[in-house]
Amino acid sequence: MNGIDKISARIKADSDAEIADILSRSDAECAGIGDDWARKTREKCLAAAAAGREEADKLYERGCGAARLEAKKRILAEKQKLVDEAFAHAEERLLALPRANYAALCAHLAASSSVSGTETLIFSEKDRDAVGADVVASANALLAKQGRKGALTLSSAVRPIAGGFIMVQGLVETNCSIGAMVTGLRGELSGKVAACLFR
Repeated sequence: MNGIDKISARIKADSDAEIADILSRSDAECAGIGDDWARKTREKCLAAAAAGREEADKLYERGCGAARLEAKKRILAEKQKLVDEAFAHAEERLLALPRANYAALCAHLAASSSVSGTETLIFSEKDRDAVGADVVASANALLAKQGRKGALTLSSAVRPIAGGFIMVQGLVETNCSIGAMVTGLRGELSGKVAACLFR
């Protein structure tokens, strides 16, 4: 081997060693970069999963809150419906009272609603014929018993009401129908009715 071959062999050996060193360092650097990206990716994945769980928990809580609110609304609506039915049933029962009891109820209502004792009572056609005269006579007797003027009169006119009467004094009319009476008591009695229904 001559001198040039030796120099060439030496340069090749040095080049091979340098290439091997560069490749080794590159492999190590690539492995480090890969590890770093794998760690960052894991961290991002864990953070995204945690954020997703947190958002899912919030959505679940909002959903549960909305469901609870909707359930409360439905329960309240159902309770209101039952209270409405209770008042409607009370009105039906008052209208279905035996004739004597119904007349007595209307007479007490007329006596307690009268201001002057000279008002005119207007009934439905059915009630005017069935109890009108009895109610007027009984109400006048009740007013006289209380030391008040008892000169109520029965009108020949009729009104389309289910029960009770309309009390008229001049241009002033007072709705004393059974429906109006039940509606008037509703504000005062709704709480008690609800308490009885939903113990």
